[in-house]
Amino acid sequence: MLCVWFPKWPLQRLRSERPELRQVELVLFAGQNQRLLVTACGPRAERLGIRAGQPLTEAKALMRNARFLPADAVADRESLRQRALESHRFSPLVGLEEGEAPEALLGDVTGCTHLWDGEDRFLQAVREYWTGRGYHVQLALAGSVGAAWAFAHSATATVVSAEEEVEAVSDLAVTLLRLPPTILERLEALGLRTIRDLRHLPRETLASRFDAILPQRLDQALGQRPELFVAERLREPLTVVREWDVPIEDRLTLAFLCRQMLQALLSAANHPGAGVQELEGELRTEMDTVKLKIRLVRPSRDEQHLAQLMELQLERCTWPGGIIAIRWVVVRLGYLPENEHNWFTSDVESDASREVVALVDRLSSRLGDDAVLRAEPLPDAQPEYAAQFIPWTRTRPTATEAYSLPPEQSRCRPFRLLGAPQAIAVVSVVPDGPPIRMVWLREDRRVIRYWGPERIATGWWRERDVQRDYYRTEWEDGTHAWIFRDLRDGRWFLHGFFE
Repeated sequence: MLCVWFPKWPLQRLRSERPELRQVELVLFAGQNQRLLVTACGPRAERLGIRAGQPLTEAKALMRNARFLPADAVADRESLRQRALESHRFSPLVGLEEGEAPEALLGDVTGCTHLWDGEDRFLQAVREYWTGRGYHVQLALAGSVGAAWAFAHSATATVVSAEEEVEAVSDLAVTLLRLPPTILERLEALGLRTIRDLRHLPRETLASRFDAILPQRLDQALGQRPELFVAERLREPLTVVREWDVPIEDRLTLAFLCRQMLQALLSAANHPGAGVQELEGELRTEMDTVKLKIRLVRPSRDEQHLAQLMELQLERCTWPGGIIAIRWVVVRLGYLPENEHNWFTSDVESDASREVVALVDRLSSRLGDDAVLRAEPLPDAQPEYAAQFIPWTRTRPTATEAYSLPPEQSRCRPFRLLGAPQAIAVVSVVPDGPPIRMVWLREDRRVIRYWGPERIATGWWRERDVQRDYYRTEWEDGTHAWIFRDLRDGRWFLHGFFE
């Protein structure tokens, strides 16, 4: 049995998915019993007194410069599951350890190690694979799940032979038997610190004195009782296929068949809280194959809405000859959003949001994903690069947080920017001073108030550096304009308007 332990897996997952956090001290927290408690932290935070189960306010008082992020147990488990599927290169039987917050992978490598010329080289290959991808791992190879788990949590890399396994396990601490904290406290109070100490006790009294789980874990660690784990398998996509001998050309008939296939897909995807996020279709004719794709802004189980999107796809497609087969595949499922309802007021905003999402889905299905875009802010100080337009149906990565401007900057940023800064003539009282007059569109504009300057000096990694002093100005007619002076040549430009 192989055990691969990823110490502090939630922190490792975040640093792997978000490289900008690799040099930051992380502290994760979660809500428990209406309180925010620490769930995981790095070694530096532990040295300062932060520990799991501590109130978040105390942790922030002990270490103010740490990055505090909410824990995501669902993402942790799913990411570890992906690592288990990735480990199929070493064994076809790999799964997660049992527990609410697993951090280790278990694998049955019987008959696999000879492909690496022995167990030592096999373990070295596994270690190099994970460390090469930026993970810190401890792993062990032993005859049972319990022994492999215990050795992995006590040493960096260990191969234990069958002849030495019982004696090697006996020298380990009882804390490596995967026992509840209450039993460990009682064993500590009695001075039973190693597994050898437990082996000297009468076996028939262990269950009555400490609970049945103690002899169970002891036998599993010694290889005297079998232990099973659930191996992870690749999940086959939900697929529905319909074939017939006589070609069909009527679009209404095809739409009716697609609705029936959609009902079968929704019935198969019956996991609580799961909704369809992306569908792929294939229309096969006697001469060619036509591909269809439907992406949704949010997961949905609304049969009427999904059927309309299918019909829109059929309307915008042409195919040679009649259809002899249709195949629909659910490429991606997602969690349905949970909405809180108010008993005393109507959910107007929630209804409006659903209508907007449905409209975007229909437009994207009719016009294409690249025709319906949304603006997404970017962490860039240069205004021209502070936003990008991406398709609405492109899902945001779960590993990244939505970026927003700092409050001190959001108050001085206009909502409307010109396509490109326009050169203007500006009069100042003193050289390099604030503007008092400007000419734009051949009209003289007098500045009655101004705010600034805000200096932006960035873009050194681009072809041309940017050095600007921005001012928010108010004209006589009440217009608020955003202008800047280029510090390299002293020229003035109009960049946007506040509305």
